[in-house]
Amino acid sequence: MASEKSDKASEMSRSTTLDEASSLLRQIAGDGEAGESIKGIFRRLQRKLTGWSPGRIRDVWYRDRRVRIRAEEVEQLRALAPPAQNAGTDDALTELRSRIARLELLLEAASSPIPR
Repeated sequence: MASEKSDKASEMSRSTTLDEASSLLRQIAGDGEAGESIKGIFRRLQRKLTGWSPGRIRDVWYRDRRVRIRAEEVEQLRALAPPAQNAGTDDALTELRSRIARLELLLEAASSPIPR
């Protein structure tokens, strides 16, 4: 029973690592060119990823559960992935603040008494 729990925990960890690797791979690929095939994206990724075979890239991309990701591969992907964009978060926050301000003005105008 204890080994079943250990096996499940190990499988979950592998799954999480594979999901992260696939996500990082997609971030590295970025938005493809208009009309670019998936095969073209894989070729572009292979030029960036030293030591990765086309099959390995494909298997990680599609999260093939038979694949085992090594720690150095995840580190390579993390190093190549673009840094998290704070600009998008800042823009969303600015937009939210301006929306709240507009709604407060509308609420204030709606709750004020109507002059006769």
